[in-house]
Amino acid sequence: MARGRLEAAQMAAEDEDVDIIEGDVVDDLEGEDPDYGSEGEGDGDDTQSDDRIRTVLEDDSFHCFDGHQDAVVSVAWNPALPDVVATGGCDDTAYLWRVGQDAFEESAGSLGTYELAGHTDTVAALAFSSSGTMLATAGMDGICKVWRVADGRLVHSLEGSGGALQWLSWHPRGEVVVAGTDDCMAYMWNAATGAVMQVFSGHCGVVSAGCFTPDGKSVVSVGGEDDASLRVWNPRTGECTLTIQGHPFHDSGITCLGLHRDGGGAAITGGDDGCVCISNIATGRVGGRLTGHEDSVEAVGLSAHLPLAASASLDGKLLVWDCGTLSQRGCCEHPTSVTRMVWHPTEPLVFTACLDGASRCWDLRTATCVRTYGGHEDAVQDICLSPDGSMLLTGADDGTARVFKVQP
Repeated sequence: MARGRLEAAQMAAEDEDVDIIEGDVVDDLEGEDPDYGSEGEGDGDDTQSDDRIRTVLEDDSFHCFDGHQDAVVSVAWNPALPDVVATGGCDDTAYLWRVGQDAFEESAGSLGTYELAGHTDTVAALAFSSSGTMLATAGMDGICKVWRVADGRLVHSLEGSGGALQWLSWHPRGEVVVAGTDDCMAYMWNAATGAVMQVFSGHCGVVSAGCFTPDGKSVVSVGGEDDASLRVWNPRTGECTLTIQGHPFHDSGITCLGLHRDGGGAAITGGDDGCVCISNIATGRVGGRLTGHEDSVEAVGLSAHLPLAASASLDGKLLVWDCGTLSQRGCCEHPTSVTRMVWHPTEPLVFTACLDGASRCWDLRTATCVRTYGGHEDAVQDICLSPDGSMLLTGADDGTARVFKVQP
């Protein structure tokens, strides 16, 4: 989880008081120019309150989930069940719920709302398995819990070194989950059996972000303060097969990571010094070091369809980069810090979450805000899209999660 948004949520809370699995995954573990012609218009009037900038907007969400008792800092959408989502918060609890169903309302013959209790610290990250049958929650208590989506039953509590978990990622095709800690380690577990499959040791600081590669054959992780490295791991042997570190790479802690969906090896990273780097994890070559941000970069990504990259920062900017020339293509200005961003699955659109309580949709071809989503009364900490890109889910410091239709 990126440094800025988690710290903001925690501060708000304080203020208020190895067996390899079988099948294809085992085999895996073994050995165009963009159209710049369209434009949109932004909406919403920005005003400033006494202490923090707030965007005064009418609530245009069509569903609000208010089951949490504290800030909601992690959200996820089920890839196989189009109306099932999950949220995690600073109340040490996660919830499974259905879009359009009131909190704790039971609907005959369908998934109800399930409270996933048991963590003793913030649920910093969560994600569904590729099949949509399991949900994993990563707690700052150092525990990764795996839940059955059908009935909310706890399947396994997965333990590592005890260090706070920062992120988690599922294998793209199997019941394998990997997570990184704040004490230099990353763990890979078999979610079906609860067995530790691998321990990745080599970072010398917080393992701030990571994921499986799109083909599932490698794990990529990055280190925060005191480390500033990107490492590629062989999930079968635990060996570090590639390290990118030192000039011309980041010279300060790395906060976020993104990989290109085509599996070609392109990676983008953002740092707490505002630097963005585009690298190749197959060759170890750093293609470019991009400057333009003035504060910590909280989220980065590479477009799946256009030769564009984007980075979001606490300086309030979403910067659009041309991957061909490694130059800045556009600047999307927010009234205050950006905490998160997510790409639309098929369109050249990026959605951002902001400390002013609003989320926004940007057309990267024109760097124009095409819609602003209102309803939250405090900072938005996380966002995600439905698999088809038709709905947006947000979680905020006001303790609610809201769902919006992407198109007006």
